[in-house]
Amino acid sequence: MRKKTSHRGLDDIGRAWGWLFGNRSNRRVERVQIETAEKQIAGSIEDEQKLMKKVQEDLLTLSPLIDRTELERIFPFFKTKADRYGMRIAFLNVFVGDCEKMNHMLGQKDCENLLNQICDKIVSLSRKDEFAVKLDGNELYLFVPFFQTEEELCLLSERLVKGIEEAIQMEGRNLSLSSRVGISIYPKNGKTLDKLLTAANKALQKADDANKRLYYFAI
Repeated sequence: MRKKTSHRGLDDIGRAWGWLFGNRSNRRVERVQIETAEKQIAGSIEDEQKLMKKVQEDLLTLSPLIDRTELERIFPFFKTKADRYGMRIAFLNVFVGDCEKMNHMLGQKDCENLLNQICDKIVSLSRKDEFAVKLDGNELYLFVPFFQTEEELCLLSERLVKGIEEAIQMEGRNLSLSSRVGISIYPKNGKTLDKLLTAANKALQKADDANKRLYYFAI
């Protein structure tokens, strides 16, 4: 006599088949998602490597004195390397005097010539792979992509201040400039270019208020 199968048994069988093939289907979907994600990651890595290579090639032809546009272009490259290898980046905001007062005393043309000479001085005092940066408003920075200790930045700041404060010969006149340095460090004082520049500027103001120290670190 043939044994009958209950409706409940058929439901159990149906659920079992559904669970088996449903899981297979879910696994296929997950596998496709994983493969897609892996391809996207591989594509991102390849794009990043191409970008890094292009910036490295550009750095070989880059002037040691750069502007805001060039700084914005190379900063992500150094930021990526710093994140990857656990290194730090620094910005040194160099104060060389009130430009309005210098304009009034020297005239605009002479003041521009003076700032250009100071930029040349910063470039000559900088080390290999460091960049002097001239922003709008005659702000001057030294971009230090990598350093080991803060002591290095102290010595570099002292060297900058001493060099800039030397009398600069200009049309037969000697000008003794009082200079100070404000220092910001990535990633401690900020993770974006704007935040780092702002932090260095605030540190410079503290150095100005103290009127004793030649350089001051951002907090």
